[in-house]
Formats: sequence, structure tokens, C-alpha cells
Amino acid sequence: MSEAKKPVPVRLVYDVWLCDDERTPAGAVVSVSLEEAKALIAAAKAERADPLPGE
Repeated sequence: MSEAKKPVPVRLVYDVWLCDDERTPAGAVVSVSLEEAKALIAAAKAERADPLPGE
């Protein structure tokens, strides 16, 4: 599986609507595409949820 298609876990800082009418609450850890993860982190709506190397 390529890096771009591999799901990336992020922890939501704010409630977001990942699907049309489905709110995902803040604090939830969700797996999204790399592009979507970068966009959420850049907008300060999420933070990385993957473990640090060695954990």
C-alpha cells in the first residue's frame, strides 16, 4: 500500500463533519487519508495520534 493511500490516525481537536450529515466529536481518533490528515492538522482541527518511534 502506498504512503498516500495508507490511513493516518488523527485525534480531533474540534467537532468535524467527515461525512455529509454525520458529526464526529472532538477527542475522537479517526483514520483518514494522508491529504485529509494534513488539511485537518493545518486547519488546527486535529493533531497527530500515531505513536512516536520506539513506543
